[in-house]
Amino acid sequence: MKRKMGIVLTLLAVIGITIYVTPGLVNKVKNSPLNVLYTYNVTKSFTEKSDETVEVASVPLGEVKKVKDVYHTDIKIEGAPRHIESVVAESLSEPQEYGGRSTLTGPDEGFKIRVFYRTKHYDKGEYTVTRTNRITGKEKEYTGTYYEPSVHDPLINWSRDYK
Repeated sequence: MKRKMGIVLTLLAVIGITIYVTPGLVNKVKNSPLNVLYTYNVTKSFTEKSDETVEVASVPLGEVKKVKDVYHTDIKIEGAPRHIESVVAESLSEPQEYGGRSTLTGPDEGFKIRVFYRTKHYDKGEYTVTRTNRITGKEKEYTGTYYEPSVHDPLINWSRDYK
């Protein structure tokens, strides 16, 4: 009996070393033998819309501005230890990258300047990750807040003319 226990303890020690990998590696090894000790269940609940607006450029009357712009939507995870962040991230919308060249023109007569803005819309919510040890059945919960690109209109470019 002691001999079998020694084998089990050695196996757990080896697996325990591999559990604490970086979040990027967890995504790569999700279905590999390194992920044999735990299972993860993620539940999300939407709480509200959130947004972030930034000024992109301003163009005076009668002028044209050519811009090359690359921008992206993000995900944000709060309250999770590093080894749980990737588990939560897998359940969120993929960040997207946008960009290219644009020609921005100044305002019509009667206005002095046109300001261009970009608004990123996020879905904000609460998550719960339940980690279950496959051998002992013991569970541990992690909770926190997430922000993911909104399903509807994740990104809007707009402008306003000022006198």
